[in-house]
Amino acid sequence: MNFHTKLRNLRIQRGMTQMELAEALGTSQSSVASWEIGRREPDFKTIKRLSAFFDVPMSTLLPSDDITDEEFIDTVAQSLHQNPKLRLLFDRSKFLSDDDLDAVLSVVNAISRERSDNV
Repeated sequence: MNFHTKLRNLRIQRGMTQMELAEALGTSQSSVASWEIGRREPDFKTIKRLSAFFDVPMSTLLPSDDITDEEFIDTVAQSLHQNPKLRLLFDRSKFLSDDDLDAVLSVVNAISRERSDNV
């Protein structure tokens, strides 16, 4: 299933209109409509906000079977290019042990859960 179908299904399950979702995210109804018909895709930060808003993991929103490795690499590369802090985190993570990475992931997961609880 693709992103736009997953987003539309989550919104409908919540009984929300596109306008209500747009207001909750601080964006326009036309942006939500564009995402839902697959004309555009939100940036990484917006996908994170959608994930927190719907209280689902980001992987729930991202295409599962229909995304190619190339598309995934392009998405990651775009995110790293657009966010210098994310790029720095990625660069520094290359030198961490598996235990260190587990510790960092625990912190990130805790922050994500806390933010989800506050949405």
